[in-house]
Amino acid sequence: MRRLEGRTAIVTGSGQGIGEAIAVAMAEEGAAVMVAELREDNARAVQRKIEESGGTASCHPTDVSQEDSVDAMVRACLDRFGQVDILVNNAGIYPTNTVEDMPEDEWERVIGTNLFGTFLCSRAVTPGMLQQRSGRIISITSGRGLQGAGNGAHYAATKGGIIGFTKSLALELAPAAIAVNCICPGVSDTAQPRGHRTEEELYANAARIPLGRIGQPRDMAKAAVFLASDRARFVTGQTVVVNGGAIMQ
Repeated sequence: MRRLEGRTAIVTGSGQGIGEAIAVAMAEEGAAVMVAELREDNARAVQRKIEESGGTASCHPTDVSQEDSVDAMVRACLDRFGQVDILVNNAGIYPTNTVEDMPEDEWERVIGTNLFGTFLCSRAVTPGMLQQRSGRIISITSGRGLQGAGNGAHYAATKGGIIGFTKSLALELAPAAIAVNCICPGVSDTAQPRGHRTEEELYANAARIPLGRIGQPRDMAKAAVFLASDRARFVTGQTVVVNGGAIMQ
């Protein structure tokens, strides 16, 4: 039997990269997947990819920084699939700037998407999970949340905040058997790091990683499937670092 058979998962920011890989992997394991993505064309493309492979999916254009948009997406998921068993908070942005030169609206935009969006989505699915007394909330953080980020203080602040939020929410929801965890990727082969690194710089990181390569989206997807499954039912409040040994805790 597939590990997520009969469950419904929402994956935010799942139009590309790690989010897409998680959505596809959860569908392969039997979950019905809501592709919650700001760019509707990307969302529909991932939905088609899942359906063409025999999976079940829907999509909804979602701005995770806006409460009305998040609530509409969760309602659409409930209308289509009846419940929410898994939430993956993956949506995030990473513009680069020094603190000295950073305008307030850039700081607010990063906080609003990465950290406030994680809060809004988690809060929106919590009533249903409490009612059914089960659920999984998985948030994607970053090694920058552990080590900081030059020219990315806003991003590092959000990713460190997600770790603290995850631990706090895990304590609140544990009595209802709802597990809350995060995945901490290292440098990964996705579009985001290419926004501020050359291809050579991206792959040069492999030399500094004990396992000898940068991460692939499927590496994070496998960790997400594990945390969403019954195999991880005694795991909560944890940060699972998936980075080939680049940061060891």
